[in-house]
Amino acid sequence: MVHALSEARRLLAPAGTLIDLRPLSLDVPLEIVSPQGSQSAGLVDLSPDIGDDIAADNTFQAAVASGTLQQVKLETFDFAYYWDTVGALKADFEEKWKGEAILRAEVLRQARRLFKATRPHSRLRLGIRMQLAAYRQPKSLSA
Repeated sequence: MVHALSEARRLLAPAGTLIDLRPLSLDVPLEIVSPQGSQSAGLVDLSPDIGDDIAADNTFQAAVASGTLQQVKLETFDFAYYWDTVGALKADFEEKWKGEAILRAEVLRQARRLFKATRPHSRLRLGIRMQLAAYRQPKSLSA
């Protein structure tokens, strides 16, 4: 993303918009949710790629300061991932979250224990605070 941002003037369509969507949280709760409520299995660590986030933040700030981009929106919202089984959660993490999140063995064990105790109407939920920012290339640069 950082390299693309440095080329924003060339890459964006005239008066084009660039969307930055990513998690804000470093530690997020893994919960077991059921009709009786929710129980925490522990925290999932989303810090492995924090260096990329810091670099992206710095690059966006530099692009705004130089006038290459104008920030037109900055919002936060809660987003949740759900899984129907602990096996599906584990497989998803191994396939899609590798290098981005750490699911510790003790959190997985606790999730299994809580999930088994609340079946058959329970699901696993990972709740993440997200940031949505929109940047627009000024018309003077796109002409």
